[in-house]
Amino acid sequence: MIAPRVAIFDADAPGALAFTRSLGRAGIPTRVYSPRRFPVARLSKHCTDFARCPDPEDAAQFLPWLERELQSGRIQLVAPTSDWIAFVIAELHDAFAPEFRARLAAPSAVIDSLFKDRFDVACAAAGARVPWAAYPASVDEARERAAAYCYPAILKPKSHVGVGLERGQVVRDADELRRAYRAYPMEPRVASRHPALALPMIQEYVPGALDNLYSVSGVLGQSGDVIAAAASRKAAQWPPTLGIGIEFHCCEDDELLARGVELAARVLGRGLFEVEFIRDARSGEWLAIDLNPRAHGFVSFDIARNNDLPLLWYRLATGETVRPAAPARSDLVWRHALPYQVRRWVNRLKGCPPQGSSAPSVDIVNDASDPLPSAAFIAVMLRHPGGLLRPFLKAQGDDARPDSMQLAPG
Repeated sequence: MIAPRVAIFDADAPGALAFTRSLGRAGIPTRVYSPRRFPVARLSKHCTDFARCPDPEDAAQFLPWLERELQSGRIQLVAPTSDWIAFVIAELHDAFAPEFRARLAAPSAVIDSLFKDRFDVACAAAGARVPWAAYPASVDEARERAAAYCYPAILKPKSHVGVGLERGQVVRDADELRRAYRAYPMEPRVASRHPALALPMIQEYVPGALDNLYSVSGVLGQSGDVIAAAASRKAAQWPPTLGIGIEFHCCEDDELLARGVELAARVLGRGLFEVEFIRDARSGEWLAIDLNPRAHGFVSFDIARNNDLPLLWYRLATGETVRPAAPARSDLVWRHALPYQVRRWVNRLKGCPPQGSSAPSVDIVNDASDPLPSAAFIAVMLRHPGGLLRPFLKAQGDDARPDSMQLAPG
């Protein structure tokens, strides 16, 4: 019997490269797709097949094309490598062959994970705490009610689906919110079906958040049983105030692990997941802030910790019986090397004491046994060196922290 083949999109992103390497090492058939001729994942020695496709961000072209490929059987499984691709998988749920469709997360559960207003409702039903948040129905409502919100606050997308990589911004008072609050430009097809996603949510900036960011990542079986799970702590991010993680440490906290797994099982049900938490320094409570129903940016960390999430995902998606993994390694540190080193260099210039772990490190893409993708990935990042430097140069002290600002009454 021929093993089902996995389509891998987002071919310039670390998650897609991790999938390509993981499944390729295991001899599983994959095909990397991209509108570009030479995306990063294609350069991996583990990429055995490549094809061009419409731009995934162009929903009007990409979704009908992918639906035809699924219905014809030319594509059988799709690696969940980003919020957008996870959304597309949910949108095209009925186009998958029945034997694969039955093992995918329910479309409504994926949307509950991806859309923050629905995620907050799902957390409440699961008994999980979340930061205070507001979801204005219009720009005018947000500006009129600005004085009633807590500050500092974060304006950020309800979802990256249709909005792209917009990270949001911190606003310090009502006047700043009124100036900053506006609708995001959106992909037209998503905007027509989910127009409320264009409006930013307003979320409490939890004091001390930058020192208390944690994740639980893993994969759940068909009945929500834990196949693999590990906890980690975000030690640095880029940009410093609202950004992607550039350093993660292993975390051994049974309570955190149990909370993350339980929440993923209650909201998502099955499949790959990453739950993000803030440990509220005021109360010690765990506040859930995100549930990603796909491979996260530091999935190479899980793989190095002996939780090969892409491979486990594949085995579950194809109906194999998979035993729970052993506890994850706890002696590693993960880094996004280029911004991590820039941060260290800038902080040294500012006279800040050096920080970081001496544990063996795992990189976001660098792999001595498969070096070509790393070179291409770094070359792309170096096209705009100012974007690497500016966020750290603007930060005060070791990192910018708005935690000292006063919280207005709610």
